[in-house]
Amino acid sequence: MRRFYPFFPMIGGRACEAFEWHGHRFAAGDWVLLDLYGTNHDPRLWPEPHRFRPERFHGWPGDPDTLVPQGAGDPYQGHRCPGEWITIALMGRAVRLLSQAMRYALPPQDLSIRLNRMPAMAESGVRLREIRRAA
Repeated sequence: MRRFYPFFPMIGGRACEAFEWHGHRFAAGDWVLLDLYGTNHDPRLWPEPHRFRPERFHGWPGDPDTLVPQGAGDPYQGHRCPGEWITIALMGRAVRLLSQAMRYALPPQDLSIRLNRMPAMAESGVRLREIRRAA
């Protein structure tokens, strides 16, 4: 889900030291933007990048250079959310509840996501009705 719909379409930070990348020089203190949506939809990294196919993660090694759900780099040493792993666990629990433990109806709503707004989220939010326990 985070690959398909990142919380933030991009993140920014300042270069800690000067470096060169693909022929472009960055000075220490320059702003650098990481295009999360673009990285997570790059067809060189993700076959059929615009298809929602959760099964593509079966056996996936967890390469931090191809999926950037909440920042970049090693979560223990880099610039990533320290609560990322608990968020992933909570999202897993929510998916199990929504797909196995509950039954509900989705009223008509605008679920489009504008990537020029942060955080990126469904236009109308997500509304459930007729919520009940699964049999």
